[in-house]
Amino acid sequence: MVHDESNLLVASNNPLKLGITNISNGITYDKETGEFTIPEDGQYLIHWWVNVKNKKNSEFTCEKNALGIELHQCYPEDILIAHSSTHNKLNFCETGTISGNAIFNGLANAKYRFINTSDVDFELVPNDKYSGSFTITKIN
Repeated sequence: MVHDESNLLVASNNPLKLGITNISNGITYDKETGEFTIPEDGQYLIHWWVNVKNKKNSEFTCEKNALGIELHQCYPEDILIAHSSTHNKLNFCETGTISGNAIFNGLANAKYRFINTSDVDFELVPNDKYSGSFTITKIN
């Protein structure tokens, strides 16, 4: 599991980089790049959630934005694995949760990461203690 307890700002089209790692199944996580490395070929289950706040500020409009993330294999080639978004559009400074699950065929030594695919920046927001969590497990 990888999780975060901060108010990390994630710019549009940038990776999420959660800061606290507790992984013991051979999968590694680089918190500087936000990349998971899979140790061996197989089927993997990943579950994620992040509490987010819309950071688009426009003094002239009240444009709402859906906030979203995508899970990509980023090495050896870029492949979209899954996409999820807030269930509704959020005004500036409103918060929501992005969550999802995916089962995918992982490749040994391939790298995977979550990317903010929103048109705007968002900020992680701790709810009680955690602001987000990724859990990945080999299932076959």
